[in-house]
Amino acid sequence: MIVQSHNGCLVDKSLRMVPQLHAYRSPEGNNWLVGMLPTKKVLNIVPFVWYRGTDGYYRAARIVQDGVCHHISHHVLEQYEDRFNRTIDGLTRLKEFLRENMCFGTEYCSQSGEVRVGVTQGYIIGTWVVPHQVAQLITFVDHGKLFEEQLEQMERLDQQRFNSIRPVRIPGSNVKPWDLPRTNL
Repeated sequence: MIVQSHNGCLVDKSLRMVPQLHAYRSPEGNNWLVGMLPTKKVLNIVPFVWYRGTDGYYRAARIVQDGVCHHISHHVLEQYEDRFNRTIDGLTRLKEFLRENMCFGTEYCSQSGEVRVGVTQGYIIGTWVVPHQVAQLITFVDHGKLFEEQLEQMERLDQQRFNSIRPVRIPGSNVKPWDLPRTNL
């Protein structure tokens, strides 16, 4: 159903919470997949750059300006293939993985340097390449194979992902000083 929003744009409400992926090739020749997840309040946009290594395997990186960037190794995609997608085409599998798992929740252990990422379909384990800036993701585990302590962490990561795609409205946060009633002095 298409309705007109307050700013005059047409909005298709049936697309809310439906992940979308759009391919783009930059003028420099980089291959991008732009993930979009429209919600009622915001449009979440997550850019991924992808490439095919000299070994023929696909890899991708989730690029963010202010936060942790994640490099997704081909091992993650192989493990995803075993559980969810047995298509022969690696690029199609990469696109499906990114579309279904574009929202990340991340926790890390300072002592071991291990990074754990919760996604829609499971749990990804990796390590820091550049501490607190770039994580190398190497192992994908689907929900059915998580240990008890991983299930507890997965619940926290799911909550983190939920909060990131549905920002909380803080009462009074949208009030600007010029909106307040004038006081008579």
